[in-house]
Amino acid sequence: MRTVHETVDVLVVGGGTSGHIAAIQAGRAGVKVSLLEASSMLGGTMTDGGVFMPNHWHTPRQAVVQGIGWELFKRSKEIEGLRVKSYQERRAIDTPGYYSNISVPIYATLAEQEAISAGVEIHLHEFVGEVKQDANEWVVTSYARGIKRITHCKELIDCSGDADAVRALNLPVVKADKRQPGTLQYRIEGIDMQQVWQGEVQKLYDEAMEKGELEKGDWAYFGIYPFLWYLQMGGHNSTHIYGCDTTDANGQTAANIEGRKRMLRVYQWVREKIPGAERAVLKQMYTRALSREGARVVGEHIVTLDEFMAATDYEDSICNAFNYIDLHNEDNGCDEIFHESEELIPKVPFRALIPKGTNRLLVAGRILSADRKSLAGIRAQCTCMAMGQAVGAAAALAVKQGKYSRDVAIADILALTIENGAVSL
Repeated sequence: MRTVHETVDVLVVGGGTSGHIAAIQAGRAGVKVSLLEASSMLGGTMTDGGVFMPNHWHTPRQAVVQGIGWELFKRSKEIEGLRVKSYQERRAIDTPGYYSNISVPIYATLAEQEAISAGVEIHLHEFVGEVKQDANEWVVTSYARGIKRITHCKELIDCSGDADAVRALNLPVVKADKRQPGTLQYRIEGIDMQQVWQGEVQKLYDEAMEKGELEKGDWAYFGIYPFLWYLQMGGHNSTHIYGCDTTDANGQTAANIEGRKRMLRVYQWVREKIPGAERAVLKQMYTRALSREGARVVGEHIVTLDEFMAATDYEDSICNAFNYIDLHNEDNGCDEIFHESEELIPKVPFRALIPKGTNRLLVAGRILSADRKSLAGIRAQCTCMAMGQAVGAAAALAVKQGKYSRDVAIADILALTIENGAVSL
């Protein structure tokens, strides 16, 4: 194994929903940035995870999140030759916001090119092994096939989704005994929906459950939506993996195997039993099962459900979150908790992105410091992007100002993110 030494200003661990935005923002601010990503592309759950819906940019009344994520989204739609409709043209019916699909190949490639353009050194297929402190530097050892990389950096950002860097430092994290179910994304095409009757397919599904032909979780939302919805979605985002824990390779492996087993079982049943699905094709399967909830950092502040529902405006608010909670479960599939008003826009405090008692260490994404229910609202992809942009700005400003990232003025962080298109709070 070859040992490689690298020195940078900012190291971002994880190039997923929040991490690729953090790296681009820090690079654009003029500091030297390195990005470690364990998978094969940038974008995380949006790309190699298959949840190609970075929602929600807007409410029916206003923009909630913009910035670098919105910039990349719009550019990807331009390449597709599609117009991005304004929120005034959309109709929020099922939720208070809008789903905005991306082309995975286009978005992942754009994100990569924009990171490189910003001066970011990208290391794919690489994961964190050890993190140590050496005076005013972090020393991070990462591993890839044939490579052991030792990176010295001034600021460290953990966007891994499972708090890999934070846990490598033996800092406290919280893992609920019973977490939200995970999922494996796939797509079934070729169902002739003209032959599908809602009442009939529901009876067929109910009988299959009684006979044990299908299992609980093969259709995730059994308690709130009819099985017709599964067919309309072609199985996309429609299967639950109970006990999903991707915080280590064993858990990721188990989740992948379970997700693929469920996918094949329900696909074979649909083709055999559902009129109009005889020619259905299992068209696409994404590379890894996804966790909705893993390890949460214990930060300088813990966002609570009450704060989230009251849309608390903190002194150190650094971005908006979206205004409803999407809490997946085993009992009925999913609980949705809505705010009293569309005008209530929750915020994310900077302190919730600082592991308690640390300096020069920030986090973003679903590992932020929050209780379970508020996390189920804050973890939306657009909010993760906004958090990533904020911590990328904070880390870069810390390097340039010669101070700890936790001590950078909130006004300076907001000014830099707004300069790069973020919504003014």
